[in-house]
Amino acid sequence: MKKRITIKDIARELNVHHSTVSRALRNDPRVNEKTRDMVLAYSIEHEYQTNMNAVQLRGTSNNTIALIVPNINHSFFSDIVSQLTNIAYKKRYILSVFQSNEDCEQEVGIISTIIKHNYAGVIASISKNTTDSRHFKLLNTFGIPLVFFDRVCDDIATPKVLVNNYDITLEATEYLIGKGYKRIANLTGPTHINVFNDRHNGYQDAIAKHGIHYNKQLSLNEEFTVELGERCLRDLMKEKEKPDAIISSSILLTMGIAIQARALSLRIPEDLALIGFGNHISSVIMQPRLTSIYQSEAEIAGISFDLLDKMINKELSMNENCTKTVQAQIIYRESC
Repeated sequence: MKKRITIKDIARELNVHHSTVSRALRNDPRVNEKTRDMVLAYSIEHEYQTNMNAVQLRGTSNNTIALIVPNINHSFFSDIVSQLTNIAYKKRYILSVFQSNEDCEQEVGIISTIIKHNYAGVIASISKNTTDSRHFKLLNTFGIPLVFFDRVCDDIATPKVLVNNYDITLEATEYLIGKGYKRIANLTGPTHINVFNDRHNGYQDAIAKHGIHYNKQLSLNEEFTVELGERCLRDLMKEKEKPDAIISSSILLTMGIAIQARALSLRIPEDLALIGFGNHISSVIMQPRLTSIYQSEAEIAGISFDLLDKMINKELSMNENCTKTVQAQIIYRESC
């Protein structure tokens, strides 16, 4: 059996004091970044595991779980918060909600807080600018179970709950092609995030499959807002080849597109067809009503919580690299 290394082992190998190692593993700001990174890299490489008996002596929050979301203003994530709050209450857990504001540095600070308070587990969806998963790997180091949903870190072996973003975007694109639209634009997020990369690939494969020459994809790094949707449509309509249909990754973007379409006297769907992710109430208030891609927040939340609960109760390994996929569906309405 492999001998478990201790904080003192790490300190001896790196020629630093054991208290420095302990602080680095807690992301204590008193440790400089170079030393912290060195300690974290060594601890991950040598599979350091916290002595949980010592952790228990510090105090624990064994019935408190953390939920990390990128942006509560996004209807998808606010619905996830609502669903998980209700589930946690019924299961006698306390849910603490953290918002990263699409900021990796803020996400790192949140993880540090979770570790310091020894939460029972974490359910998380990563920020748009998260490209390094080291802070999430620290949770395993301290024996805190983690379940990813929607946006995930692919290089961490832990349960993940995804949506069939590739298949549903390919289906939406093919539906528009079948309706006679030939200049379909796709508005999505940065492709280093799995969700947006899958939507990117679904769109691209549908375009290639049907030999469509028009290929316009905007991978937006900015926060999805109504104003950004308006600006995107203005820019697209200034181009020589203008889109006759748009697939949008956010209801806020879609609303902005619809508002700007009216300002440009574009008729929906005659001049511009629309399909948007998110079956928000605004989808049926808009005129004409919006064809929407519906992702079941209730199902995503339920599966995520069940996986975490099993990990907390030792019914599922913390390193279980399982993936559950929720099937999205297109709700067809009058916008295309």
